[in-house]
Amino acid sequence: MSESDHDRKLNRIDRKTEVTSRISETSRFVGVGIVAWVFAQHASGEKFALDYLANFGAIVRFAGVLGVLVIVFDYLQYIAAYFSVRAALRNEESSYAYDASSIAMRAQTFFFWAKQIAAVVAALIIVATFAGSIYSPLPTEPTQQIGEQAE
Repeated sequence: MSESDHDRKLNRIDRKTEVTSRISETSRFVGVGIVAWVFAQHASGEKFALDYLANFGAIVRFAGVLGVLVIVFDYLQYIAAYFSVRAALRNEESSYAYDASSIAMRAQTFFFWAKQIAAVVAALIIVATFAGSIYSPLPTEPTQQIGEQAE
């Protein structure tokens, strides 16, 4: 039995939906993981965490901000998708088609890609700083808790 063009298109749409869903889940997982990693390093008094933050604190905090943005962008993507679907359901004359030029559809696409970029950049920062912490010399000054004043 030969697959019709219409069936083939529907199969491709189903596959795209599945892949897009997996990408969103993965980026959300990465975002939450980055936030947890950054929080754990800041909450820890262990020598590794103190040295890690002494060497890479600012860039690690930036990765944490990106992780939070991944979560926010993910939420905003779903809000935009809600409005896209709502508009499509009112589009009876065009067989309930999406309006690709609508603000909601453009926002949905923007937030999808923004969260991907934020997740990749944040993950690369964490990988690079963690690798750098393994191979970099330890700080010459003794480490101290964040917020403590040197005596």
